Amino acid sequence: MDYRSDIDYMVVWKDGGYNPQTYLDRLKRFVEYYYSRSEIKQSTPTMVLELNHIKFDLVPALHQWGTTYSIPKSSSEWQYTDPSDFNQALDNKNKSELFKIKPTIRLAKFWNSNKDVYDSFALERWIVGLNYALDTNQKSYLFRVFDNMNEYSVYTQRSKDAINRAKQIIANVRDYENRDMPLTAESEIKKLIPE
Repeated sequence: MDYRSDIDYMVVWKDGGYNPQTYLDRLKRFVEYYYSRSEIKQSTPTMVLELNHIKFDLVPALHQWGTTYSIPKSSSEWQYTDPSDFNQALDNKNKSELFKIKPTIRLAKFWNSNKDVYDSFALERWIVGLNYALDTNQKSYLFRVFDNMNEYSVYTQRSKDAINRAKQIIANVRDYENRDMPLTAESEIKKLIPE
């Protein structure tokens, strides 16, 4: 659904003690040597390799303990991450929320894919952290996500406009449904998530 989606790989290094840029430079030399005809660029904190229109984000990592790794926060700073921790949290939340979280994430990421409002992974984590106590169907789960988006959490006017447009579309859908206009509501929601 998203032509800009990518595959993330953590490249775990045995030797530590360097700043993230050192490892990004090593990854760059590796991909330039083995994939010289492919598109290669640094998109801190990753090295992006595009092969046949599939993007691979190569993330340098250092093993810390257990399932915890250090990954770049910037070109000069590390941050801790536990990849298995979020997957477990996502699975648990999805089960406890009637298996509506993963489809909600897919829909929200599809909306986000052409807008670049949020970092994709940050959006997933944020959706998992929301409270869906009163929601019972896929529409209410998705609307909860957009209801909780805040234009003040983004920096560009383009992102603020995208959030405000999404909120207006949802307000229109609710209005059409309240006026018993389901076909008009369906037509309106397609402006948010096209077929």
